Amino acid sequence: MCIRHTQFLRYVLHLQSPALQLPSSGNLQSDFYRPLRLPTILVGDSNLGGISTTLTARESLHIRGYDIPAILLFDNPRFSNHELIARHFRSLSPSTDTEIEVTVIPPPPAQDIEPERDAERMRAYYKEVDEYLVPVMERLNKKHEERFDRLEGMEANAKAIVWWPFTQHKKVKEVTIIDSAYGDVMVTYGPTPADQTATAADSAPKPSPALPLSTVSSSIVSYEHFDACASWWTQGLGHGNPQITLSAAHASGRYGHVIFPECAHEPAISLASLLLSTIGRPWASRVFYSDNGSTATEVALKMAFRSAAQRYGWEGDAARRVDVIGIDGGYHGDTIGAMDACSANVFNRQVQWYEPKGAWFEPPIVQVKKGRVCVSLPGEMTSEKSASIEYDAVADLFTPRRYQSDPLRKKYVQHIRTRLEKEVRAGRRFGALLMEPVLMGAGGMVFVDPLFQRSVVEVVRESGGALESGMGLLQRKEGTWSGLPVVFDEVFTGLWRLGKRNGAELLDVTPDIATYAKLLTGGVLPLAVTLTNPSIFDTFISSSKSDALLHGHSYTAHPMGCSAANTAVQEMERMNRRGDWEAAKLDWGVKTEGENGDWEGPWCVWDKKTVDYISYLPNVEGVVPIGSVLAIELKDDTGSGYASTAPQYIVSRLRRDTFGATDLNVFARPLGNVVYLMTSQVTAPRQVREIERLLVECLEAGRNSWTGLDEGSGVVYC
Repeated sequence: MCIRHTQFLRYVLHLQSPALQLPSSGNLQSDFYRPLRLPTILVGDSNLGGISTTLTARESLHIRGYDIPAILLFDNPRFSNHELIARHFRSLSPSTDTEIEVTVIPPPPAQDIEPERDAERMRAYYKEVDEYLVPVMERLNKKHEERFDRLEGMEANAKAIVWWPFTQHKKVKEVTIIDSAYGDVMVTYGPTPADQTATAADSAPKPSPALPLSTVSSSIVSYEHFDACASWWTQGLGHGNPQITLSAAHASGRYGHVIFPECAHEPAISLASLLLSTIGRPWASRVFYSDNGSTATEVALKMAFRSAAQRYGWEGDAARRVDVIGIDGGYHGDTIGAMDACSANVFNRQVQWYEPKGAWFEPPIVQVKKGRVCVSLPGEMTSEKSASIEYDAVADLFTPRRYQSDPLRKKYVQHIRTRLEKEVRAGRRFGALLMEPVLMGAGGMVFVDPLFQRSVVEVVRESGGALESGMGLLQRKEGTWSGLPVVFDEVFTGLWRLGKRNGAELLDVTPDIATYAKLLTGGVLPLAVTLTNPSIFDTFISSSKSDALLHGHSYTAHPMGCSAANTAVQEMERMNRRGDWEAAKLDWGVKTEGENGDWEGPWCVWDKKTVDYISYLPNVEGVVPIGSVLAIELKDDTGSGYASTAPQYIVSRLRRDTFGATDLNVFARPLGNVVYLMTSQVTAPRQVREIERLLVECLEAGRNSWTGLDEGSGVVYC
């Protein structure tokens, strides 16, 4: 076996490798060996029925991500399975996935009753078989070498032909080539640690020689990276999850894609029922399918605006603009309509068609500072230079008692009401309240005081379209909306990301419309849904087709996405019932309140003591811990905002563990001066502890290291 093979195998089989779980834990061998990504020989069946058995076995392994360049069969002249199997693969379109050679070897001799003679015959047989196997092993070596050669060329090819999102190409120095991913780990390719001089200050620790997974060339090595950005926040149940993959594959084989308007299929109906009984319970009655979070938001706005227009008599007044009410710093997607529903920011400011259509409240922000949970009020809400209220625990921010009696509630309600009355007197017309519950992701992992967001909902619902007295929050009838339709953008926050099923559970108030994507399919396929209550749906009921919700996508409710989502959502619900997160709840002191003792605050997978320790570091402004998210705002006096270079040292060191704190490298991405880390919902506590140790090492070593850092370090922002 060549050096590439042996180094690769030695590293991945290391006992600390989190990608591997021993078969004794209940895993199938096909799942156990999958992270190795080694070329695989399939031993086929040469007997009657062996063709279908062999091809099915190959398809099962192929679906799991195996490379199978060779199939071995015993010679069976009676059935000649090898000829038919070889013919099958020759008939397929040529690609690296289907280039399979079928090799026939003689069957072993019949057993001799004399042990010595039998042993001698078997030795002669093994020697004969070796001659057949030599070219097979040469082919495996050749295919493995070709794979590494392709990996070596990918960086140059990518730079030449790819236009990356959210990337300043002029500053890209290093391209991370991802060969495969499994669980929380991505196997990636990049420069050797010695070549990363552009990403470290002169005082930085020297790279550890134990890092390379396998040597590809003098300048390219392979690493295991923990996927700490959850692959743009989509990853919930691990990369290459076998059950989700098989669900999607089954739907692909059963349907491919089928048209959806006035049609139905089992995966879409099953998923809609599941969503209404979980994240949509008890308020939602309808599920509208789309393909991504941005379009799900635009669908939600169409629903909300039409409903408001119909109720308040605006339908014939197309000339007058309708705005949204929202939270400053929120972000709802990259399509033009979703951009217009956000205040000006780095993502939309340079888009020529961008026209902000809304009034946005500067929110009170929550961070852990020096071990205390601090709610910092914005300047427009206080006459003081800065005002901060402290609480004992994050869970204390979400208690029913606080929602009713915290002195801040009165302050918030008065501020919100005064601002909205001013906007209406200025001639503004509003059609919806749109916000990300609790945590605003793309805006910098901003933790908004939940009491403030709940107060916004309360004021909007009691105000009506003209901010006149309406039904009131507590008087709202089930299945109806009052004031304005309330839209929760849960594309990022929903489905247990924040330690709860949805924002309604966190804020103790239900929306009228809500959008979900990202975690919906467990990170396997793009799919989004917009859930709504009966009164919103009834807006579009008419005898005229032109009154329908005229929005759709070619791949609406595609069966593969719906099947994957069914499996993913069901698994997350099972995890909750099993109590998989009980240790995290205990660590964060989740409390139970209320008459029935059925309220439970949010929790965090990140260790509370570690979070508190980080919050005391001199280069840390504040820490946000909730659910699977840990966000650290670094102090940065340059005021660079999204273009801040403060996190570059930290992120570079996380990606290449130069401290030896863990066997993992951590693939993280910054948001301005915020470094955020995110686990999946299945990340083992042991892995989280390893990442925490590395993170603390990087933060301590990087207290002042970014001041002289080359801004062209190649760290890419999200």
